Amino acid sequence: MTAPEREPGRPYLLVDAEGFLVPAAKASEHDIEWEPDDWQRICRHGDAIALFQDAMADLMAAIPNFSLALVLGDRTTFRYGVYPQYKGNRKKEQKVPGWPALVERIEALARSCGWMVWRLPNVEADDACGILASRRDIIASKDKDLLTIPGYVYRGGEIQLQTQMDADLAFYGQTLIGDKSDNYPGCPGIGEKGAEKVLAGCSTEAEMWQAVVKAYKKAGKSAAEAIVQARCARILRPGEYDMAESRPILWRPPVA
Repeated sequence: MTAPEREPGRPYLLVDAEGFLVPAAKASEHDIEWEPDDWQRICRHGDAIALFQDAMADLMAAIPNFSLALVLGDRTTFRYGVYPQYKGNRKKEQKVPGWPALVERIEALARSCGWMVWRLPNVEADDACGILASRRDIIASKDKDLLTIPGYVYRGGEIQLQTQMDADLAFYGQTLIGDKSDNYPGCPGIGEKGAEKVLAGCSTEAEMWQAVVKAYKKAGKSAAEAIVQARCARILRPGEYDMAESRPILWRPPVA
């Protein structure tokens, strides 16, 4: 495949679409009693789309003069092959009723509004944002994972610049902490404060990685196990996806 089409010379606002669509859908769910004792949860897609459209209008008002691109995730992700337990805790979660149909309607809405829709095979939406964002672009996301990407992120009503150092510290911190919502554990016994302590004083990426491996070994884990957790935590960046082969390029430890 080739990289998604862009309007030449225009900066883009890349929207992690699912982060805005899921809350809109959840707010549009209702319980209906069809018969006595016969209940079912439904989602009014029209209401969800209206809420989503309002959210996009707010984004465009906050960040004018940017072209809008809705970024969607593929139905599968390479992380299942890296760590089979990845997101295994979500299997019992109640899914949004009619989710595939809702996504199709959002794509149709985007086309009618002149927005781009971007998706890359075998990666999640936040990965696609990280891969496709240029230096002039802004990523709009509610997910803290996007703070591991160097560049501009719109989050909590503010545009935040993540320097290379900021992004690397966030990435290695996530490798240590893990992510309960995504079901990868990180380094045993390490929380947010512990990660800050481990990485304190590191001034290069190689030093950060050495500190991470040292923490894993102290916890009875190997460098290989640390690499697996890092690949779960790594939100892909520009250059970390093979467009010709439509596959991600797995993260590798930095060379000292």
